[in-house]
Amino acid sequence: MTEGLPPHMRQLTEVAAIVAAAGATADWLYHLKSDMCALRVIKDGIMSVPVMIPADPDRDPELFREALKSLKVVTERLGR
Repeated sequence: MTEGLPPHMRQLTEVAAIVAAAGATADWLYHLKSDMCALRVIKDGIMSVPVMIPADPDRDPELFREALKSLKVVTERLGR
C-alpha cells in the first residue's frame, strides 16, 4: 500500500490508517518533513496527549515503529 511513496507521505499514510481504524481523527499540532511531527488523536470529543512521530520513517526505522506502537496504544485508550 505504501510502496513507492516518499518517506514523508508513507508516514502520513501509516498514521492515517491507524487513526481511521480506531474510528478517530487526528489533529496535527505540527508536521515537519524532516524532523519530528506531533499529533493528537480525537475520538468522541476526547483528545489524547500529543504523540510524537518521526517524519522520515527511513531515518530511524526502530524509532518509527515505536512511535506507531505508541499511537496504537493511545487510540486504544481513547476507545475505552
